[in-house]
Amino acid sequence: MPKSQRTSSRPAHHANGTATSFINPWPSAGLPTWTEVFQSSFPFGWYNKASLHSHRRARKIKVVKPDWGHPKQVQAQPGESSGKSKPQSFTATWLGHAGALVEIPPIQQPDEDGGSTTLSGESKSKSTYLLFDPIFSTRAGPTQYQGVARFKEPPCQIADLPGCDAVFISHSHYDHLDVSSVKAVFKRFPNARYFVPLGIKSWILATIKISKDQVIELDWWQDRELQLSDLELPASGECSGIQEVQQRGSNDTTDNKITLKVSCVPAQHNSGRSPADQGSTLWCGWVIECFWQPSQGLSEIKTESPRTRIGSIYHAGDTGYRRHSNPNSPICPIFETIGSRFGPLDLCFLPIWRGGSLGFISYMGLRLSHHDIPAALHASPTDAADMHLAVKARNTVGVHFGTFVGSENETVEAVVEFADACDARSIGWLDDNKGGEEEKIVSAEDDKGWAGVLDIGESFVVDLL
Repeated sequence: MPKSQRTSSRPAHHANGTATSFINPWPSAGLPTWTEVFQSSFPFGWYNKASLHSHRRARKIKVVKPDWGHPKQVQAQPGESSGKSKPQSFTATWLGHAGALVEIPPIQQPDEDGGSTTLSGESKSKSTYLLFDPIFSTRAGPTQYQGVARFKEPPCQIADLPGCDAVFISHSHYDHLDVSSVKAVFKRFPNARYFVPLGIKSWILATIKISKDQVIELDWWQDRELQLSDLELPASGECSGIQEVQQRGSNDTTDNKITLKVSCVPAQHNSGRSPADQGSTLWCGWVIECFWQPSQGLSEIKTESPRTRIGSIYHAGDTGYRRHSNPNSPICPIFETIGSRFGPLDLCFLPIWRGGSLGFISYMGLRLSHHDIPAALHASPTDAADMHLAVKARNTVGVHFGTFVGSENETVEAVVEFADACDARSIGWLDDNKGGEEEKIVSAEDDKGWAGVLDIGESFVVDLL
């Protein structure tokens, strides 16, 4: 095949033909123009603490002991629903930085007698737990003596998690792919599946003694489907639970099916754990959709039953949105594409701050303005508000802030700017929509949705429409 044909046939984000080097294929990911640079102000200054901390939306981020959305109740055994079932809902817990745990309770539907029936058809109610970018270590680096130190402690340890059926890794940076955390998750939950972007499967297999069938490696826009019941069993042989759902197809007539569709979606970022491996593995976000497909009678085997999407989750990983804060700077088109393909999205985790490597600046008392430095790889709080609208989010939690920072000023600045940006776009603020003993978030009725922040370890419940 001619070289020109090979080049044009590979995906635009592949920098070579062997899927070992990757790039961001959009103008929004480039360096700022000289005009944008000259229009920028000097990026360093001092915090106006009085003005910042007196803002009506200002709040310090606390570290709280997780109740997993079930306050004042006895903690359940791993894998079991910890308390009263919440039909048609997701329970989300922020674990600090980009880490999050989402509980999918047993899906229910009303029966003819006014009660409820578990759609999966299982006699024992069990929840499914999804874990995103876990990091519980003191430092984000190659060792616990190197790298950026935590400003806020983790709210718990991995042994305290109520369950973990699937782990989602967005990219290879130390603050998203942490050796100690991955090992601890595997020790506590040895049957969990791992979803990773291209190039990271080999790292997982070399780090923990896990079956290769438990690690699913995907490129942008690839997806896999699995039934919730498959997550309860260890993967073995050449056919994991991910593949079984496709092989069974319409011949499985025993139960109503609850299916998770996992899609690897683009992000505007990069990867690398040393100067030598920059861009050698892919970076991504994850969309998880939950579907219900009714059981079929024997006479219906040849006819595909329609399925209903119950809910959806989007974790953006680490990503930028625009090349520069200049309003005329190009923006990444991928978020509107995600919104068109998957929206509306019930629960989103969007990054609202830069990486922790620059935290030493605020530690010294200085303020680094992210509006006056290249911003292609990290979304600002204002960018996150625009991303919320672009992906058609119903409920967004701001993450990737307040954990690996240099001072509380950084945290409060991120919260205040995010709140102001949401107010300016008529996006509801989550603090205004919380109520009751459980932090319960009701999806907004209009198309702008809700967005906001949580304390580290705080949980809330998202009702599904």
